[in-house]
Amino acid sequence: MTSPALLPLAHALARTDFAENWYRWCDAKRDWAAEATGAYEEDALLTASGAFAALPASEFMRAYRAAGAEVSRGSRVPDARHRSFTVEVAAGPAVCSLAVQLGRGLNSQECGLVVLADGEQQGQPEMLHAIALAIRRSRGEPDPNPPYPRPIIGSRSQLEVVSRGIVDVLGQVARGWSS
Repeated sequence: MTSPALLPLAHALARTDFAENWYRWCDAKRDWAAEATGAYEEDALLTASGAFAALPASEFMRAYRAAGAEVSRGSRVPDARHRSFTVEVAAGPAVCSLAVQLGRGLNSQECGLVVLADGEQQGQPEMLHAIALAIRRSRGEPDPNPPYPRPIIGSRSQLEVVSRGIVDVLGQVARGWSS
């Protein structure tokens, strides 16, 4: 059961499996190929130095489109140095609009979500990593370490699974927003 102190967007996300999945999506060492539906000739992005090769923003955008979202370049992030795009999932009059900012030289995803109902923004954009932690805390669960992780994509399989999962959660929130 969630705490009444959660904001409406966090309440909507708490009704899905979002909090549990967010921390799972942040695990770059997981066997993502076992969960992916696609087969990738060059799946792993691990380099000889132990870092992950950065993917272009267009590859992230394709993954979210393949998962069923509307995707456009740019986001609410005003600084042009950022690699960013917007993911939108609609159901009836509700639209979940997710600003995804990719790390510079890194496949990290900083995600800010806002819901639009009948074209009107419902509250301020909220960061998904902060919502995941708030949901866990509202359930009395201990803080994970680190408490505010972001998905750092270590393989194309992980990108597929994470984008598909996020789009699914956004669809659940949009469908349930007015209920």
